[in-house]
Amino acid sequence: MYSELIAALNGMFYSGLLVEPERDKVFVFQSRDWKEMEGRETSWTDYLARYAAIFSEEDRRGIEQKLSCISLKEAAERGTKPYILNYPYKIHGKQDQVSMFVMPKKNTAGEAKAYIFVRHSNEDLMRRRIIDLYVYDNFDFFIYLDAKTNSYEMFSGNKEGASALPKVCKDYSSLVTEYTMDYVVPEDREMVIREMQTERVIEQLDRHGVHSFYFGIMDEDHNYLRKQLSYRYYDREAGRILMTRTDVTGIYLEERARQRELRKARLGAETDTLTGLCNYGGTKRRITEMLEGNGEGAALLFLDLDNFKAVNDRFGHLVGDELLKKTAKVLKMQTRESDVQGRVGGDEFVLYLADIKDRAQAELCAQRICEAVSRIALPEKGVPTITCSIGIAMAPYEGKNYDTLVKAADRRAYEAKARGKNRYM
Repeated sequence: MYSELIAALNGMFYSGLLVEPERDKVFVFQSRDWKEMEGRETSWTDYLARYAAIFSEEDRRGIEQKLSCISLKEAAERGTKPYILNYPYKIHGKQDQVSMFVMPKKNTAGEAKAYIFVRHSNEDLMRRRIIDLYVYDNFDFFIYLDAKTNSYEMFSGNKEGASALPKVCKDYSSLVTEYTMDYVVPEDREMVIREMQTERVIEQLDRHGVHSFYFGIMDEDHNYLRKQLSYRYYDREAGRILMTRTDVTGIYLEERARQRELRKARLGAETDTLTGLCNYGGTKRRITEMLEGNGEGAALLFLDLDNFKAVNDRFGHLVGDELLKKTAKVLKMQTRESDVQGRVGGDEFVLYLADIKDRAQAELCAQRICEAVSRIALPEKGVPTITCSIGIAMAPYEGKNYDTLVKAADRRAYEAKARGKNRYM
């Protein structure tokens, strides 16, 4: 029964409302342009302001005054008979008129209510005006694209967005490249040209129902702006598509700031405070990620300082800490920025050398590290020459995960110590 009533009202009125002025609420039981509100309740003041925006400033004040919560409550209390409010408005050079049929009354509990039914002479014009306002607040532009004729018409757009494109275009495909080269940042151009092609749009719409992607542009003041371009079917059979561009710069910048904070927090949690290298957790996570995406060979080196405990016991922890910091500096200097350097135990370090094609490269690096560590000098008198023992494991031949490679490299470092220290295996 309710659906039949709505269908009947749709044929007669643009919208049907039940206002409760004492609560500043409106129940929308029928609305042609705001379907998602049907059967829902919202603020009457906000709802009224939304629609009053299509009229002149003078008429807007009159509507908001005559249909305010106070006016509707007073009309109900006075027992005012149903009345009609007519207001003209002009759009695209054409004059039209909207009529509001208002029925104030009191319910059985004595509470004020008002039924309001809205209709107008030229519904297309009013719908156009409402869409204009909606687009101006939400989109840079709103385009009606005809895929079969390769043409489009800009239905509406705000000043910033609409100025970037002609209102009418007979060759959409050619405009895609022109628009992209003029406005899109270089790193996104190839992607934008590909995603705006009609064939690609239709393919994605048929598969997902919507086609959206993000890209950057530079405005006249050389500020970076982030945009979302979206396509949806208006008429699948006829190949007619609605295309909108939305500014998402604020969301984009907020997300980037959040990601920076997360990276900063993770970096702090995964950094060894003494040496500045990755700690155990950070070392394992980074190497695991690199192993998963590694298409070439790689080497994992396990390094253990020789006689570190004796140095620590004889000269104290401050000297031991200084030795660890200088060892970390050696490891950074002898490896690349793209490699991983980590301290995974008291005097144990792990290095991951990415894109190592053969064992000889890994051995050369281990030899350089052994020589550099042996040149570490500490200011305290009597400190013996510092050396290290290194074990090497090659990926993917000797293991494809962190634990397997570390186990193999650790075993070889232990063997290097057994063979006299200050060497690699």
